[in-house]
Amino acid sequence: MEEKWKLSLELLKNKIAGEIALSPKPGQTLKKWRELFNVQQKELAKRMGISPSVISDYESDRRSSPGVKVIHRFVESLVSIDME
Repeated sequence: MEEKWKLSLELLKNKIAGEIALSPKPGQTLKKWRELFNVQQKELAKRMGISPSVISDYESDRRSSPGVKVIHRFVESLVSIDME
């Protein structure tokens, strides 16, 4: 059962990352997923090791699209917060 759970978790992570990377409005997609996971900007930023204003800037399109590393940290942080 644990292998199925791990596979499902990896599929979810890939779905989130892919949706953000391919989105014409990645900031809105980041916000959508953060809100679906019911995580505050402050909590997510702390986990990612960045300031909450960076999260806000991405979500409001004041920063250009996040790169692969930011997307990866975003997804891993959301999932780890949710698992706690």
